[in-house]
Amino acid sequence: MFRCRAFVLFALLLLAAPTAVRAEAPSNLAGVTLGDTAKSYRGRLTIARERPVKNAPWVRRIPLRPDKYFASGYVLVGTCAAPGRVARIKARYRDGNLDFFRRISGDLLARYGDPTEYKGELDGRIMGNKWGFTDPWTRPVSLIVQHVEGEDPETGAGNTIKLTNWGLLEAERACWQERHPAPTRKKKATGKDHGYIPR
Repeated sequence: MFRCRAFVLFALLLLAAPTAVRAEAPSNLAGVTLGDTAKSYRGRLTIARERPVKNAPWVRRIPLRPDKYFASGYVLVGTCAAPGRVARIKARYRDGNLDFFRRISGDLLARYGDPTEYKGELDGRIMGNKWGFTDPWTRPVSLIVQHVEGEDPETGAGNTIKLTNWGLLEAERACWQERHPAPTRKKKATGKDHGYIPR
Protein backbone atom coordinates (compact mmCIF):
# COMPACT_ATOMS: atom_id res chain seq x y z
CA MET A 1 0.00 0.00 0.00
CA PHE A 2 2.84 2.38 0.97
CA ARG A 3 4.73 1.59 -2.27
CA CYS A 4 1.60 2.31 -4.33
CA ARG A 5 1.11 5.70 -2.64
CA ALA A 6 4.79 6.55 -3.04
CA PHE A 7 4.66 5.65 -6.74
CA VAL A 8 1.54 7.80 -7.30
CA LEU A 9 3.14 10.74 -5.46
CA PHE A 10 6.35 10.36 -7.51
CA ALA A 11 4.35 10.24 -10.76
CA LEU A 12 2.44 13.40 -9.80
CA LEU A 13 5.68 15.21 -9.00
CA LEU A 14 7.12 14.24 -12.38
CA LEU A 15 4.01 15.52 -14.16
CA ALA A 16 4.11 18.77 -12.21
CA ALA A 17 7.86 19.34 -12.68
CA PRO A 18 7.78 20.97 -16.15
CA THR A 19 5.22 23.55 -15.02
CA ALA A 20 7.08 24.27 -11.78
CA VAL A 21 10.31 25.13 -13.57
CA ARG A 22 10.49 28.85 -14.37
CA ALA A 23 12.73 30.38 -16.98
CA GLU A 24 15.87 32.05 -15.70
CA ALA A 25 15.53 35.81 -15.41
CA PRO A 26 16.98 37.66 -18.42
CA SER A 27 19.67 40.19 -17.58
CA ASN A 28 21.06 41.34 -20.94
CA LEU A 29 19.40 43.46 -23.60
CA ALA A 30 21.02 45.21 -26.58
CA GLY A 31 24.47 44.12 -25.41
CA VAL A 32 24.13 45.68 -21.92
CA THR A 33 23.71 43.71 -18.69
CA LEU A 34 21.65 44.82 -15.69
CA GLY A 35 23.79 45.44 -12.62
CA ASP A 36 26.97 46.21 -14.58
CA THR A 37 28.51 49.68 -14.61
CA ALA A 38 27.66 51.83 -17.62
CA LYS A 39 31.34 52.73 -18.10
CA SER A 40 32.08 49.14 -19.08
CA TYR A 41 29.84 49.65 -22.15
CA ARG A 42 31.43 52.70 -23.76
CA GLY A 43 30.99 51.07 -27.16
CA ARG A 44 27.23 50.63 -26.64
CA LEU A 45 26.40 53.76 -24.63
CA THR A 46 27.02 57.46 -25.19
CA ILE A 47 28.36 58.19 -21.70
CA ALA A 48 29.05 61.86 -22.50
CA ARG A 49 25.30 62.43 -23.01
CA GLU A 50 24.29 61.24 -19.52
CA ARG A 51 21.35 63.32 -18.26
CA PRO A 52 19.23 63.62 -15.10
CA VAL A 53 15.71 62.16 -15.06
CA LYS A 54 12.87 64.52 -14.14
CA ASN A 55 11.30 63.68 -10.76
CA ALA A 56 13.76 60.78 -10.22
CA PRO A 57 17.12 62.21 -9.06
CA TRP A 58 18.22 58.74 -7.90
CA VAL A 59 18.83 57.70 -11.54
CA ARG A 60 20.42 59.20 -14.65
CA ARG A 61 19.70 58.41 -18.29
CA ILE A 62 22.37 57.41 -20.83
CA PRO A 63 21.53 56.97 -24.54
CA LEU A 64 22.05 53.62 -26.22
CA ARG A 65 23.95 53.69 -29.51
CA PRO A 66 21.90 52.47 -32.52
CA ASP A 67 22.81 49.16 -34.12
CA LYS A 68 21.36 46.83 -36.77
CA TYR A 69 18.46 45.80 -34.46
CA PHE A 70 17.73 48.93 -32.43
CA ALA A 71 17.14 52.48 -33.67
CA SER A 72 17.43 54.10 -30.25
CA GLY A 73 17.19 53.49 -26.54
CA TYR A 74 18.65 54.28 -23.16
CA VAL A 75 19.74 52.86 -19.83
CA LEU A 76 18.98 54.18 -16.36
CA VAL A 77 21.90 54.12 -13.93
CA GLY A 78 21.98 54.69 -10.18
CA THR A 79 23.29 57.84 -8.49
CA CYS A 80 23.37 56.78 -4.84
CA ALA A 81 23.50 53.13 -3.69
CA ALA A 82 25.69 52.04 -6.61
CA PRO A 83 26.47 55.04 -8.84
CA GLY A 84 26.67 54.18 -12.52
CA ARG A 85 25.15 50.71 -12.17
CA VAL A 86 22.54 49.82 -14.84
CA ALA A 87 19.03 49.29 -13.43
CA ARG A 88 16.92 49.55 -16.62
CA ILE A 89 17.47 49.06 -20.36
CA LYS A 90 14.91 50.26 -22.90
CA ALA A 91 15.31 49.99 -26.67
CA ARG A 92 13.24 50.77 -29.77
CA TYR A 93 13.50 48.26 -32.61
CA ARG A 94 14.33 49.48 -36.10
CA ASP A 95 11.44 47.40 -37.43
CA GLY A 96 8.23 48.96 -36.15
CA ASN A 97 5.79 46.69 -38.00
CA LEU A 98 3.09 44.65 -36.29
CA ASP A 99 4.35 41.45 -37.95
CA PHE A 100 7.76 41.98 -36.35
CA PHE A 101 6.10 42.53 -32.96
CA ARG A 102 4.24 39.23 -33.37
CA ARG A 103 7.51 37.48 -34.18
CA ILE A 104 9.25 38.96 -31.11
CA SER A 105 6.28 37.99 -28.92
CA GLY A 106 6.36 34.44 -30.26
CA ASP A 107 10.08 34.14 -29.53
CA LEU A 108 9.57 35.48 -25.99
CA LEU A 109 6.68 33.08 -25.39
CA ALA A 110 8.83 30.17 -26.52
CA ARG A 111 11.69 31.21 -24.23
CA TYR A 112 9.89 32.50 -21.12
CA GLY A 113 6.42 30.94 -21.23
CA ASP A 114 3.15 32.78 -20.79
CA PRO A 115 3.35 36.45 -19.82
CA THR A 116 2.27 37.49 -16.34
CA GLU A 117 0.39 40.57 -17.52
CA TYR A 118 -1.09 42.14 -20.66
CA LYS A 119 0.37 45.62 -21.26
CA GLY A 120 -1.93 47.06 -23.87
CA GLU A 121 -5.11 49.03 -24.40
CA LEU A 122 -8.55 47.80 -25.38
CA ASP A 123 -8.65 49.91 -28.56
CA GLY A 124 -5.66 47.99 -29.92
CA ARG A 125 -3.42 51.03 -30.41
CA ILE A 126 -1.03 49.68 -27.79
CA MET A 127 -0.34 45.95 -27.56
CA GLY A 128 2.14 44.33 -25.27
CA ASN A 129 3.07 41.73 -22.71
CA LYS A 130 4.97 41.69 -19.45
CA TRP A 131 6.96 38.84 -17.91
CA GLY A 132 7.96 38.82 -14.25
CA PHE A 133 11.08 37.10 -12.90
CA THR A 134 13.32 36.98 -9.85
CA ASP A 135 17.07 37.38 -10.21
CA PRO A 136 19.59 35.19 -8.31
CA TRP A 137 19.42 37.67 -5.38
CA THR A 138 15.57 37.44 -5.29
CA ARG A 139 15.13 40.93 -6.72
CA PRO A 140 12.13 41.39 -9.04
CA VAL A 141 12.88 41.78 -12.75
CA SER A 142 10.37 42.68 -15.47
CA LEU A 143 10.50 42.32 -19.23
CA ILE A 144 7.98 44.29 -21.31
CA VAL A 145 7.56 44.27 -25.09
CA GLN A 146 5.08 46.66 -26.73
CA HIS A 147 3.78 47.69 -30.13
CA VAL A 148 2.24 51.14 -30.59
CA GLU A 149 0.12 52.11 -33.60
CA GLY A 150 -0.21 55.74 -34.67
CA GLU A 151 1.78 58.76 -33.57
CA ASP A 152 1.42 58.96 -29.80
CA PRO A 153 3.46 62.02 -28.72
CA GLU A 154 4.72 60.29 -25.55
CA THR A 155 5.42 56.74 -26.69
CA GLY A 156 5.84 57.10 -30.46
CA ALA A 157 4.89 54.39 -32.95
CA GLY A 158 6.76 51.13 -33.30
CA ASN A 159 8.12 48.28 -31.20
CA THR A 160 9.92 48.69 -27.90
CA ILE A 161 11.37 46.35 -25.30
CA LYS A 162 12.25 47.18 -21.70
CA LEU A 163 14.17 45.17 -19.10
CA THR A 164 14.13 46.46 -15.50
CA ASN A 165 15.61 45.25 -12.24
CA TRP A 166 13.17 46.75 -9.75
CA GLY A 167 15.33 45.76 -6.80
CA LEU A 168 18.19 47.91 -8.10
CA LEU A 169 15.84 50.83 -8.83
CA GLU A 170 14.28 50.63 -5.37
CA ALA A 171 17.71 50.53 -3.71
CA GLU A 172 18.65 53.73 -5.55
CA ARG A 173 15.41 55.50 -4.61
CA ALA A 174 15.62 54.46 -0.95
CA CYS A 175 19.28 55.52 -0.72
CA TRP A 176 18.62 58.93 -2.27
CA GLN A 177 15.59 59.62 -0.07
CA GLU A 178 17.55 58.65 3.04
CA ARG A 179 20.35 61.05 2.13
CA HIS A 180 17.97 63.83 1.02
CA PRO A 181 15.04 63.80 3.47
CA ALA A 182 12.10 66.02 2.61
CA PRO A 183 12.11 69.22 4.69
CA THR A 184 9.54 69.19 7.49
CA ARG A 185 7.06 72.03 7.38
CA LYS A 186 5.77 73.64 10.53
CA LYS A 187 2.01 73.63 10.73
CA LYS A 188 0.47 77.03 11.20
CA ALA A 189 -1.88 77.45 14.11
CA THR A 190 -5.46 77.95 13.02
CA GLY A 191 -7.67 80.01 15.29
CA LYS A 192 -7.50 80.29 19.06
CA ASP A 193 -6.33 77.36 21.17
CA HIS A 194 -8.64 77.05 24.17
CA GLY A 195 -6.75 74.10 25.62
CA TYR A 196 -9.24 71.40 24.66
CA ILE A 197 -7.95 70.72 21.11
CA PRO A 198 -5.16 68.15 20.66
CA ARG A 199 -1.88 69.70 19.62
